Amino acid sequence: MKSEVILKQPEVSHKVLRVSPELPSKLIELGATKFYRCFNCGNCTAICPLTEGKVSYPRKLIRYSLLGLEDRILSSAEPWLCYYCGECSDYCPRDAEPGSFMMALRRYLTTKYDWTGLSRLLYFSKKVEVIAIMILAAIVGLLIYFLHGPIVLDRVELETFAPIHIVDTAGLAVFFILATLLITNIYRMYRYVMRDDQGRRIKIPLKFLITDFIKTVPLHFFTQMKFRLCKVWNWINHLIIVYGYAAAFILFVPLLRFTQTNEPFLLVNPLSILGILSTIALIYGASVAIHGRVKKSQPMWRYSHSTDWMFILLLLVTVVTGILVGIFRLIGLPLATYITYSIHLMIVAPFLILEVPFAKWSHLAYRPFAIYFAGLKERFLASRGVMYV
Repeated sequence: MKSEVILKQPEVSHKVLRVSPELPSKLIELGATKFYRCFNCGNCTAICPLTEGKVSYPRKLIRYSLLGLEDRILSSAEPWLCYYCGECSDYCPRDAEPGSFMMALRRYLTTKYDWTGLSRLLYFSKKVEVIAIMILAAIVGLLIYFLHGPIVLDRVELETFAPIHIVDTAGLAVFFILATLLITNIYRMYRYVMRDDQGRRIKIPLKFLITDFIKTVPLHFFTQMKFRLCKVWNWINHLIIVYGYAAAFILFVPLLRFTQTNEPFLLVNPLSILGILSTIALIYGASVAIHGRVKKSQPMWRYSHSTDWMFILLLLVTVVTGILVGIFRLIGLPLATYITYSIHLMIVAPFLILEVPFAKWSHLAYRPFAIYFAGLKERFLASRGVMYV
């Protein structure tokens, strides 16, 4: 049966292009410091291993941005189809850094998808970012101070100090809040992307939404398979970080009841092996990211936004404090264990609450959904003989 696409008619008979004059300056602030040098030669599109079919980034998106055509940017999923291998920047004759432009565009889109406005504050103000982290850390510290259990000093009793019913309930509550924020942001992304070149809404039948979701999103979320078309080693590094984070999350959210106990854990509980592997993966990933950004060894590390550095810093402190908690538990230092665990929670809270729905980690969700939305949009516009835009 032929696929149908329903285009909601606009209220006016002609398309009015809205121009956002401040768009170029915002992108420069987010890291696209040289994209205005572009003279539309097309080298970036020709060299990119991911440009296929009618996809012609980053050249087209640079032109839209220079002209301030924000609606065209918002209705495009293409910024998320880029994995920033940097080949476009290497071959740009004008040194316009199209790779860093695409990264800046993803940051900008993150601020537009977020309905709370917090992403915009975090990306455009270092001061707000630091203050937000301090406030969240202080709130968690106060909660620990008032809600902690008895402090046993003759042996390590972590579950006694941090009652599992309180920590577990708080963790699950934060998880559901973050999931809700991220899902609503993804829905806003869908609303933006599913428009044609005239700004008309594209309505996709439910059965195609479901079947394409099943075939696309889990595959690209868990494999990031398009990344391997760029630079294989960067793809492997990326997967190591992703799976290291996923393992740590599983251990200390759904499996917290089995990991936060008064019984010996490190090197005794089988789950500690998974914890050790996730720790190694995260330390490796953070080390590669820091070294690359300091040395600027690849185009993808030539420009680092303040939120990139904050993400790495929070990740590193989270891992280090987690390691210290494990070591102090193992050698039997009660007070050191409780203090370090408290600091660990004070870092984990802002790391998750700020990064997952509002900053760096949200990109991990937006990318597979962008691939999903782009496929739907192209297929249904093609069914009506409309060129994909």
